[in-house]
Amino acid sequence: MHSRLPIIELATVGMSFLFVSCGGGSLTSDLSHLADFVEYNKQSAQVCLSDTVDLYVDYSTCVAEAKYSDYYKALHPSIVDCSPVFYSIKGRNIKKETDNRQHVYQLLSDIREVNNADIKRAVQMIVRNNHQAVLITDGEYYMGGSVRDNLNNPYLAEEFRAWIEKGHDIYFYCEPYTESGRFSKTRFYILFTDDDLANNIHDRIDRSAPKNSRVTKFHMSDGRFGISFSENYPDINVSLSPSENTGRTGGLDVQEYLISWKDMYRYLMGGDIDQTYVLRGLFVDNTESDSYKIEEVKPVVYQISEEYQAYCDSVYMEKMPKVVRKFRKVEDVFEIDDEIFEETGEIVLKLDDDFDGVGNTLSYDHPNLLRVDFVVSEAEDNFSDNSSLNSAFKWQSISAANGHAENTSIYQSISLVLKDPDMNPEKREVVLYTVYLSTMSL
Repeated sequence: MHSRLPIIELATVGMSFLFVSCGGGSLTSDLSHLADFVEYNKQSAQVCLSDTVDLYVDYSTCVAEAKYSDYYKALHPSIVDCSPVFYSIKGRNIKKETDNRQHVYQLLSDIREVNNADIKRAVQMIVRNNHQAVLITDGEYYMGGSVRDNLNNPYLAEEFRAWIEKGHDIYFYCEPYTESGRFSKTRFYILFTDDDLANNIHDRIDRSAPKNSRVTKFHMSDGRFGISFSENYPDINVSLSPSENTGRTGGLDVQEYLISWKDMYRYLMGGDIDQTYVLRGLFVDNTESDSYKIEEVKPVVYQISEEYQAYCDSVYMEKMPKVVRKFRKVEDVFEIDDEIFEETGEIVLKLDDDFDGVGNTLSYDHPNLLRVDFVVSEAEDNFSDNSSLNSAFKWQSISAANGHAENTSIYQSISLVLKDPDMNPEKREVVLYTVYLSTMSL
């Protein structure tokens, strides 16, 4: 059994950079600045969302008829509790109506039909404003003329791609309904948010949304997945002599092994013990509602000991530390047990079969402080060919001129983004989780 936690990097905290010796090796004894060091050297800052929540409501038939939907009415309290700024989409006119909670509730309960909503411009506003947002719509973008309702026009692909490229998330709640008593369609509740935000609008709405089996939920993201932990995590091989300081503390996952690399190699690779893993107990939460399915994970390892020492020296001397743009990679030290990951989603860290006991950048003279990123190395689009998910994004056109054909515009908008090789988390090398390992010199 394992408990669900958000994706985080986990550290401990003290003063200057010191070494301790044990059996000829040495350890970094003071990791008190590690959290500050990690924060200081972040390579790129993610665009943060403000605290403002915007609510965009499509005034077409879809929402005008929602007064008959128990699901729509059941979402009102959690939407109002987000204190949103209400924007009406009445045809080509998008207007800020109110930020008064009571007035928001009244407006949600009294939608008067105005068709041909400019959904594309509303989503452009959401992406540009960098606020969390809720959009309630049927996704039908009617332009008139020969284009009519854009049957298979991926008109939101550009906006969805821009939001996801910022590292944010989109959640879709897809409620089936019958419009005008004739047409089988979908009412979309689209949440633009970020999973890294505590108590974000998805968390708040999901807690109170009715558990309706007819409503399809879909999560669109760049492939960052939830990580969960076994009850005894960190499950470190006891032969590595983990110190009592090891564990999830403060904000980083820092582990300290009281053993030399020579002995680690002998124990784990020499057949001296039965259990040859280094660390286990992390699980990647692949779910059926996510945009990608993670097939393989790899460890990417960096040597950060010298840079950390320089940072601590600068702090001690009250000087401005130098920003580190690039850390040295450590090759052929660790690997993931692919068979176990495929079966259970558990990340089991082992010594690489090619590890020779030395590696190319492990230190003989100083402690080894390593950053181990668990990175997506293979991922598949879980949406485009998955009818249990994507059928909710296709509906019957109301246009007689189009022969009431199937409208796939929202499906295409999502699918084209997820099929883009540059959007795939394996190409982007999305980091699922990070562990910091403090080990002895060779």
